[in-house]
Amino acid sequence: MDRPLPLDGIRVIDASRVLAGPFATMLLGDLGADVIKVEPPDGDETRTWGPPWWGDPADRCSAYFASVNRNKRSVVLDLRGSDGLAAMHRLLAGADLLVHNYRPSTAERLGLEPEALRARHPGLIVATVGGFPGAQADRPAYDLLAQAVSGLMSITGEPDGPPMKVGVALLDLVAGLECAVGALAGLLGRGREGPAGRIEVSLVEAGVTSLGNVLANHLASGAEAQRHGNAHPNIAPYETFEARDGHLVVAVGNDAQFARLLGVLGMEDRDGRYATNAARVALRAELAAWLGQAVIGWERDALVAELVAADLPAGPVNTVSQALAAMGEGWTANLGGMRLAPSPIRVEGSSLPVRRLPPRLGEHTAEVTAEVTAELGRS
Repeated sequence: MDRPLPLDGIRVIDASRVLAGPFATMLLGDLGADVIKVEPPDGDETRTWGPPWWGDPADRCSAYFASVNRNKRSVVLDLRGSDGLAAMHRLLAGADLLVHNYRPSTAERLGLEPEALRARHPGLIVATVGGFPGAQADRPAYDLLAQAVSGLMSITGEPDGPPMKVGVALLDLVAGLECAVGALAGLLGRGREGPAGRIEVSLVEAGVTSLGNVLANHLASGAEAQRHGNAHPNIAPYETFEARDGHLVVAVGNDAQFARLLGVLGMEDRDGRYATNAARVALRAELAAWLGQAVIGWERDALVAELVAADLPAGPVNTVSQALAAMGEGWTANLGGMRLAPSPIRVEGSSLPVRRLPPRLGEHTAEVTAEVTAELGRS
């Protein structure tokens, strides 16, 4: 980009590990913040979560680690000792934001609990990502556990099958995104009367709130949510269908779209049995079977083309490689022998640049130490 990025001049200390916290700080780094990733001597454990690897496995740059650590610098500090903690506080003295995912008992042991930080660094915004909220905040958690406890697994999968997790660590990503939004709000509110400098997000609470309309349905009706496979609890037809040579999705959101769908398929609802969404939802299985008889006679891509031409929300069920190809040539950033996904955020019509490769462990320790020493000397 030929203009400053939105968060140029903001320094973020990233003391988080694994996925949710690093995802939050990567978003901030993409937007221009100087993100300094503070790692223990052994590094973020996801460095070893391979294969696959970028480069020599001995360099400990797993594809997993690389996925959430672009646009950062790495510093190694051993916070178990007084020298490491002193160095951490020197970093925090010149920082705008600290993000970490220490459990409260660990943060207290390290002297990084909110009140101690507020007293020592009054201008610092602190954003934390945990597993459980409130009184259970010291419980360990990964995304799989959060998907189970939050109810997300109970509504994922086929109606007659077992509960299933989503195919990616979705609640880590949701919690990380909400952590980044909260951190930005804290930064924006600095200096105003009232806003606090402490932001907290937990995977489980983010998971329950992200149930969205499913949670709203339960709150309104009291009925237990059910699994609907690829179908929707409130809309029909809104699901996958099988064509002759593959699967596609049709997402009908209103009666006019349903009428156009029938037109493309050459079908007619003569008695108005499926004329309204409420009727279609009540008869969802019957409706899906009726439509499926027509869809199975089509080639997938030919049907998708006809549906798109009729201004209907429809598309193929892509593999990951097909989805990547659909993004177009040059969509990934190819730097230093790595292929990295870009940020989906565009500023003034431009993609955000990948300014730094995922760092080697401790790659920038000397560089950052010299910068901080000079800054403290000037202040």
